[in-house]
Amino acid sequence: MADKYPTVELVGVVLEQTNSGQYVPKEANLTAADFHSWRIGKHTKGKLTQPGQIFLTENNQLVGLVATKPLAFKNRHEVTPMGRFLKESLDPTLTEQLIEHYRALG
Repeated sequence: MADKYPTVELVGVVLEQTNSGQYVPKEANLTAADFHSWRIGKHTKGKLTQPGQIFLTENNQLVGLVATKPLAFKNRHEVTPMGRFLKESLDPTLTEQLIEHYRALG
């Protein structure tokens, strides 16, 4: 199939930008419900790099990447596609805190 493209499930937290330009989770007290999944789509712009990377959803929400999971091509429609990857990243300390929090909920 020539139309196949790499698919990966992206687990992330919706972000907001503070007045000082820092990215922080939209919810102060994160629960399992605050970690959402998106996937790379056929028309996704940018490249997946590592946790802490920020991306935009198709609804222009800012999301901080916390984890990735394998996603079979045939199951791709079960997960919402994301829009594009940004060049910005979360603060490394915040990234580690989010990863630890996500693993603890796992």
